[in-house]
Amino acid sequence: MQFINRLSRWALSGPRAWLSIIFVAFIALLFVYKSLVSPTNNPKDYTLPSTAKIDTEKSNDTKSLVPPQASSNTDEDNNYDSLVTTDPLQNVEKVTASIPSIEYVIKPGDTLARIFARLGLSRESLYSVLEADQEFLVLEPLMPDDKFTFKLDENGDLLRITRRIDISKSVSYVQHDGGGFSYEEKVNPITYTQEAVHSKISGNFYLSAKKVGLSDTNILIINDLLKGRVNFRKDLRAGDDFNVIVKKGNIGGVKVGETQLEALEITVRGQKYSAFLHSDGRFYDLDGNSLTPALLRWPTRKQYRISSPFNANRLHPITGRPAPHNGVDLATPSGTEVLATGDGVVTRIATHKYAGKYVVVDYTGPYSSRFLHLSKILVKQGQKVKRGQVIALSGNTGRTTGAHLHYELHIRGRPVNPMTTDIPTTQSIPKGDKKEYASNVKRWVAMMASAQAADSVKNTDVESEPEPVSELDAAAN
Repeated sequence: MQFINRLSRWALSGPRAWLSIIFVAFIALLFVYKSLVSPTNNPKDYTLPSTAKIDTEKSNDTKSLVPPQASSNTDEDNNYDSLVTTDPLQNVEKVTASIPSIEYVIKPGDTLARIFARLGLSRESLYSVLEADQEFLVLEPLMPDDKFTFKLDENGDLLRITRRIDISKSVSYVQHDGGGFSYEEKVNPITYTQEAVHSKISGNFYLSAKKVGLSDTNILIINDLLKGRVNFRKDLRAGDDFNVIVKKGNIGGVKVGETQLEALEITVRGQKYSAFLHSDGRFYDLDGNSLTPALLRWPTRKQYRISSPFNANRLHPITGRPAPHNGVDLATPSGTEVLATGDGVVTRIATHKYAGKYVVVDYTGPYSSRFLHLSKILVKQGQKVKRGQVIALSGNTGRTTGAHLHYELHIRGRPVNPMTTDIPTTQSIPKGDKKEYASNVKRWVAMMASAQAADSVKNTDVESEPEPVSELDAAAN
């Protein structure tokens, strides 16, 4: 009886009893939950979903995904590595894309060698291009803002190099099957128009000519044509008239090149002097007498043996590809004096890996000459030279098999055979050309007369125009 009394005192009753029951129930439920859902440290219990079918051709077993452990190298580790390091693109078909062309704009200080190195092109390709350029010399000199295009193959090797000369012309060297390069050019047709310009001397002739748009080249031509009869510094007076006919070229309305002088009339102290361009590239007076000195046939004082003739259709002996010889090789001993074959201006002095030291001279009209493999150059770029003047000494520079002079004659930029082509050697218009010349002169004279008359009317209208009347003057009246 005493024991029962003690138990009744220990037992909870009322709210305490309910709290105790709830606590015991919570502990029991927690134990059951942990026994059912507690995590395991066994990695084999982690499996990929059955829908992830990976590499079924190699194995039908399901791959186990095991977190990598730095301190062990189990089979599970290997399975994980093979799974997560597989290249996702390994089964994708590979497509080779062509490499686009590289557009390069020349900057000050650039050389072909530096450009090739910067683009990762081989020295061998550079030398092959320069070898092909020996007969054309169109890649150099490099001028800032010039544009070059390099086309490469999938290995980054050069297939084509193109230089844009201007809007009318671009030149290329294209790799052929033999590994070398062949010359190509693209020429866009130019539309030419003629224009007559009239003006008066104001200050001096140079400034007056520049004011109406004549280039330095045209002014130099005028000076050379008339310097034997007109002293441009002493004879000209303010108000003297001059007229010119110029030919301008354009492509789609965009100007191409410089204006070309075709006819000239200038009045000096009441005396009129004229010059007209003929189809042979020379200027003649109103009566057809030559104003341009004739060209020399040979660039040396005596005629040397031609060791290699001009051949525009020559083929390379190994590749069979076109490899023209655009000049004649004269068997001159090293140090032989080289002569300018006409009156002109030195436009280029340079050194080429294969052409050696060379000089380019532009003559009055469409003629120019090149002299290659020189040992010494005796003129400067921009210098005026006379026919028969010594401009260099022949030599053996560049790639040669012996001392000689390579001489080229160009007409309107095209190489011709200097030994056989028809060059100006006469002192007047040939009889067969007189009718054509007279027709052109008549048309040009009429155009210049019309331009002068129109200009005179314009000036008269300006002089006779009444002075504008201000509001103050009008009120006073």
